[in-house]
Amino acid sequence: MTASVPPSPAEQPRTHHRLQLPRDTDPADVLTMVRNVRPDAQEDEDGVIHLGDAQHLTPDRSPRGAGRWTLDTPREREDPLPEGMGDSHGYGRAFPDGIPFGLERQGLDLAWSLGRRLHGAVVTDGGARLEPHPFHLRDLTLVSPHALAPESLAELLGPLEPEAELDQVPEGAPRTGYSATIPLPRGEAISLRVGRSSRPTALRALGWLEDAVDYELVHLTADPEEDAVEAPDAETTERWELAYRRIGLIAGLLSETVGGYIVDVEGFLVDPADLA
Repeated sequence: MTASVPPSPAEQPRTHHRLQLPRDTDPADVLTMVRNVRPDAQEDEDGVIHLGDAQHLTPDRSPRGAGRWTLDTPREREDPLPEGMGDSHGYGRAFPDGIPFGLERQGLDLAWSLGRRLHGAVVTDGGARLEPHPFHLRDLTLVSPHALAPESLAELLGPLEPEAELDQVPEGAPRTGYSATIPLPRGEAISLRVGRSSRPTALRALGWLEDAVDYELVHLTADPEEDAVEAPDAETTERWELAYRRIGLIAGLLSETVGGYIVDVEGFLVDPADLA
């Protein structure tokens, strides 16, 4: 018996989701962000962004279509989300009959992330609206060609974060493989971890990336499960924003001191000016 050949992405059933960004969003900014995580994405003469794997982001050229894009993607669904499982993206609510997976999930995740970074929303093929919270992902990483010794990092942080403390650092510790903790109100903290770089896709063309250092800033919440909440309440939003602002100030200080590039937890570049 001859084994069946699975259909190529172009031959699979297709569906469409809509990305809604502010009307004044520059299409060039959308392309730049896409290329942070999909560096081979191409834009054609009509402004369509070809993501690869038969996926496209098509701008709405109608008079009322400014800021609107359509994600054209293969349709792939699996079982519904199990009851009670955390669902930060709202997919369980939006797709009660089966969660997107495979290529469709990758494309939908990209659209959700663009909505998060560019203050927009996603309207699914079933009409559900997903509105990512801008502070849902608060962690940032500075990727730098220069490593600070533990005592130099402590000295740098002192004026900005006087309560920052180096975690236990063995005698003669190298300039990577150590961390510091910055306490926050209500039992929370920011962990600053210094280690070898994870080499983000957005920076893959840099000649010094092979030897780069990551200064990873991580928000440690009192309740780790709250990150799985789709729509945080006012108190949670306030804490998230406080943590993000503090993390942004530290990332900006590090950037001014040792140079490099700031990326968020999904691999998108972040302009230090946006963290001021």
